[in-house]
Amino acid sequence: MEEMSLSQRIAAHVLAQSDGPSSAANRATFLGVQSEIERAIEEGWSVLAIHRSLQDEGVISFGYQAFRRYVKSLITDKKPYVSR
Repeated sequence: MEEMSLSQRIAAHVLAQSDGPSSAANRATFLGVQSEIERAIEEGWSVLAIHRSLQDEGVISFGYQAFRRYVKSLITDKKPYVSR
């Protein structure tokens, strides 16, 4: 079985502590499926189609605009971190 990354462990902790929909819980949910989203984008699926599928499956419950912001900030605008 694959060990969870620190990011995955933090996301799981945030979700466990969440009492309901929140920005932190939504971000944690997105991070949990980020690799699948990246793969779907690479395979040519639109962000709207991905959002609709994940929402229909009950994976995410937040709106399309928030989903787009997560895609932009965490996938398309992702830049390597440089320590100074």
